[in-house]
Amino acid sequence: MPAQLPYPVEVRRRDYTSEGIRRHGGLEVFDAPNAVAINKARMANLEAMGLGLRGKRVLDVGCGVGHLGVRLAEMGASVVCVDGRETNIASLRTRYPQLEAHVGNVETEALSKFGRFPVVFCYGLLYHLENPLQSLRNMASVCDELLLLETIICDHESALVRVEDESTDVNQALGGIAGRPTPHYVVLALNRVGFPHVYAPQTPPEHEDFRFEWRNNLECARDGHNLRCIFVASRTELNNAALLSLLRD
Repeated sequence: MPAQLPYPVEVRRRDYTSEGIRRHGGLEVFDAPNAVAINKARMANLEAMGLGLRGKRVLDVGCGVGHLGVRLAEMGASVVCVDGRETNIASLRTRYPQLEAHVGNVETEALSKFGRFPVVFCYGLLYHLENPLQSLRNMASVCDELLLLETIICDHESALVRVEDESTDVNQALGGIAGRPTPHYVVLALNRVGFPHVYAPQTPPEHEDFRFEWRNNLECARDGHNLRCIFVASRTELNNAALLSLLRD
C-alpha cells in the first residue's frame, strides 16, 4: 500500500524522454472525424454571426495545420497564420500554400512582429496555454477591432483557471501544462486587456461540446464531451442581433 503523502496531491513524475514522440508525426489528429465535425460547427456558427470579415486582415493564432485559416480565407479574409510548432506550419504550407504562415509562440513571443490586424482569431488554443491572461494581452496588443475566441472552459461562476497536465503532443500544450478558464475569467480578462465590449453568440454552434447545462461544479468535460464557449471581444459596441453582451453596465 502506498505511503500516505503529507499533502493532498496526486501528481506523478513526468517521463520527459518518452514525451513528444509524435511531434514528427501524429498530424492525423487534425483530420480525425471529431476534429472535422467540430470545425464545421465552429465555422458555420462564425458565418452566422455576420461579423463582416470579408476584406479584413485576420491573424489566426494557434492555427494548427490551417483548416480554420483556409475557411477564413474562403469567407473573404486575408489570413496570416501563426502556430508554435514547426511541424504544424510545415504541414500547413504543404496543404494550403496560398496562406501566409509563421512559427510563433503566443506565450513567449510578441505578436507585433507580424503587424497589426483588424481581427485576431483564436479558436482551440487558449485552453492549451499555461499563461492565458498574458497570451490574451499579447493578442490584444495587435488587435484593432475584434478578438474572436473559442475555448474549452471550466464550469464555475468564479474567475478561475483550472490547471491541467497535458502531453506535449502535436495538438496539446507546448510546455506540458495547460489551463481551462471559467467564462467569468475569460470575460474579465478580455475586458481588462482592452475590450470595452464582450459578447457570446445568441445561438451556440450545433455541436454537443457547446450545448450543455451549467452546474457550477468545476467540470471541463461531461458525458464524453468537452465544455466549450465562444467569445467575441470588440473595441466598439456591436449592434448585432446574433450576439448577447456578457458585460454589465
